[in-house]
Amino acid sequence: MFLQKIKRGPFGLVGLKNFSVSSNCPPLRINLYDSSKILSNYFKSGRVEDAEKLFEEIPQKNVVTYSIMIHGYAKNGFHQKSMKSFSQMQKWGLLPNSFTIVGLLVSVVVPQSVHGLIVKSGLESDLIVSTALLDAYAKYGNIFCSYKLFQRLDNPSLVSCNAIIAGFVYNELFEEAVSLFNRFRKSGMVPNVATILTLIQGLVALGLRTLCESIHGLVVKFGLSDISVNNSILDMYSSLKDLSATKKTFDMMGCKDIISWTTLIGLYVRLDYASDAFQLFGKMRESGIKYDVVVIMCLCSACGILGDLKKGKQIHAQAVIGGFGSEVAFTNSLISMYSKCGDLGSSRNVFYQTPVKSSISWSAIISAYLQNGCPGKGLDLWIKVRLEENFCLDSIMLVSGLITSGELAALELCLQLHSYAFQAGFSQYRSVQNTLISAYSKCGNIELAYYVFKEMAYLRDIVSWNIILYGCGINGRGEAALALYHEMRSSEEDPDGTTYLCVLNACSHSGLVDDGLMLFSCLVEENKIRLSQEHYGCVADLLARAGCLREASEFANKLLEGTDPNVWRALLSGCQLHHNVALAELAARKVFEQDPQKSGQVVLLSNIYASSGRFQDAESLRWNLRLSGLLKEGSALYNVDLILEFDLNMIDSVLDGAAIMILAEQITVSSGTLALKDMSCSLS
Repeated sequence: MFLQKIKRGPFGLVGLKNFSVSSNCPPLRINLYDSSKILSNYFKSGRVEDAEKLFEEIPQKNVVTYSIMIHGYAKNGFHQKSMKSFSQMQKWGLLPNSFTIVGLLVSVVVPQSVHGLIVKSGLESDLIVSTALLDAYAKYGNIFCSYKLFQRLDNPSLVSCNAIIAGFVYNELFEEAVSLFNRFRKSGMVPNVATILTLIQGLVALGLRTLCESIHGLVVKFGLSDISVNNSILDMYSSLKDLSATKKTFDMMGCKDIISWTTLIGLYVRLDYASDAFQLFGKMRESGIKYDVVVIMCLCSACGILGDLKKGKQIHAQAVIGGFGSEVAFTNSLISMYSKCGDLGSSRNVFYQTPVKSSISWSAIISAYLQNGCPGKGLDLWIKVRLEENFCLDSIMLVSGLITSGELAALELCLQLHSYAFQAGFSQYRSVQNTLISAYSKCGNIELAYYVFKEMAYLRDIVSWNIILYGCGINGRGEAALALYHEMRSSEEDPDGTTYLCVLNACSHSGLVDDGLMLFSCLVEENKIRLSQEHYGCVADLLARAGCLREASEFANKLLEGTDPNVWRALLSGCQLHHNVALAELAARKVFEQDPQKSGQVVLLSNIYASSGRFQDAESLRWNLRLSGLLKEGSALYNVDLILEFDLNMIDSVLDGAAIMILAEQITVSSGTLALKDMSCSLS
């Protein structure tokens, strides 16, 4: 009866040992088969120390027990112990079996060292061993040897096919992986869940909508819609920013977990649909799903988009209650959220209360200073972290420095950082290259920005296109922006909402009214992109800047029924430019009705009054603003010249003497004037 109770226990061994100690009966012996089974269960549950104790108590160890130790250590990440167990096994003269080899291949760094042992042991024809070996070669980066091994297999199993597809995906040969999968399908292979999950990783990287839809069709056809596959499909459509397909897949899912909800919430946030993200979060809570730190981080970003400080503090409180308020990733999100809500003080408090600061933490607080109009302090902090905190200049800190140089329009600093990026091997980092384009654009050197953009080649993404288009806009290169937009349309990159904002802004700053209106008409007719307040504001600004104030006013009234303050702000700016006092008063009143907490519209109207000689009215407006506390006296926060004189001297030591001028064969410098070779492009 007692032995039956022991067998019902999770592993049995503990009960047996307790029995032998607490009674006068002799210790019970477990046979080798049961010991091996218990040993395996210990490793499966992560109880490595218990497995080691049991292994030491086994009197007669054989190839099975050693193989379990080798495999168990490997699966739990103890690779050195796995190799040591194999060495002990060899000392005892035990020959490895296929299970031994599979465990060994997980632990070794160089698969060639085991390949010879496989041949010597006569296990080369073993399908399990061959599959494990080709997988090891692929993870080692030698996809050529991996594929050669696969070709030698007489009858490859589905597991072998999955392994070689995964190998191609692991080595970022995504098109080859898809091509190989198609070959397998033609030969009659029926995919399983592992096949689909692996293939989706490759499709996400390729970003090809038609292939994504095809794999979704296969999932439905073969009935592979378990929760892991459905979540992968959600992530696949989310990576394409296809809200319609993502939402449709989500709604059709019978079973949803936290990953499902987080994927859709995250997509809403990335598309700037912050209110929708909060609504979905409410539904998630109603369904009984407990939130995690990833969801809370998404909601932090949503608060930043909305600029809703009150809601942001509520999310902060929820995170603290949930027990992950001190996690580094979350505190970094908090710093950014408070910054975007205009609360620099709270950003600073969160930052300095964070015990362990990563480079992302420093980057977040530097960005907070930049977003709140303190680029000089941001630059000082960037230099401090390099000199005092002993941080290496990684891609994250490099991006922060480039953003700062752009905000300060410090071209010399930007050139130094570009030089360092080139010499330190960061030229292949997309984030660094995109930030370089932005920094050069803000420094007023659109030629250098365009040079970096062209050099990116295959690294370009939608962000790269949007940044160069924005750069053309702020530098008055509207025609170049239109040319780049048409080039983008002819490439494989689909424009998004931000793309149209950048091109409309470029048309507005260059007076290209007809081109801008034609672009907006196409945008409305295609109906592929959800129009935002910013799109309408750009059109109003386009008309107002060109002096078409009546048309801008009609646009504001008819299309939006006068509901958007951004449109009226644009009209107000146009009135200042063209001295239309009557329309300016109307626009200012409309803005004030919808956004009474902002003082900008009143200041603009005051300036319009002053420029038209109505000084008493101008002073009256400003006096009322002072009484209400909305107008503060201006003050210089920093002296840019002094900061640059001080900091640029320090930067040389920070960057270990990196040369100021970059890519000498492409860029020439003479008498302080920078000129580019071979730049007879559309920007000239």
